[in-house]
Amino acid sequence: MSRDFKDKSLPLDKVIELGSIDRWLRDIAKIVPKPADPGHSFSQERDLHSVVPGYDVAALDPHMHVLPFASRDLITEADIERMKGFQSLMATASQKNVRVDISSVNGDAIEINFEPDEPFSRSQAFGVSYANVLPAIFGGPAMALKK
Repeated sequence: MSRDFKDKSLPLDKVIELGSIDRWLRDIAKIVPKPADPGHSFSQERDLHSVVPGYDVAALDPHMHVLPFASRDLITEADIERMKGFQSLMATASQKNVRVDISSVNGDAIEINFEPDEPFSRSQAFGVSYANVLPAIFGGPAMALKK
């Protein structure tokens, strides 16, 4: 059995970290929000201040998710983009037509931010724009382009 793993070039730390990141991305793909209702105007900060006047309340952004990881020098953005979890997240956001921005935070973490008010075509993953990507490429129904 140990002979099967003898020629593998990936360090064990990287393999474990890649598995953890992929699993996290798959879980995030399950909670992609629905597009916002155009008539709904919700301001979490404003509503919290009106409930508790005089108190400073730090509003949490329910659409931002961050995963720190330990293997800073081992994990690259290209590794993450090849993951099934990454592809699943982009496919789900595309099908729901919700903007998703994915970025690396100093190589120490991955940050995912959903914008339900904006279409998928405004999404960015590690600085790459998805402006010209049709939802059909990700498995969703092709949408008519607006003029």
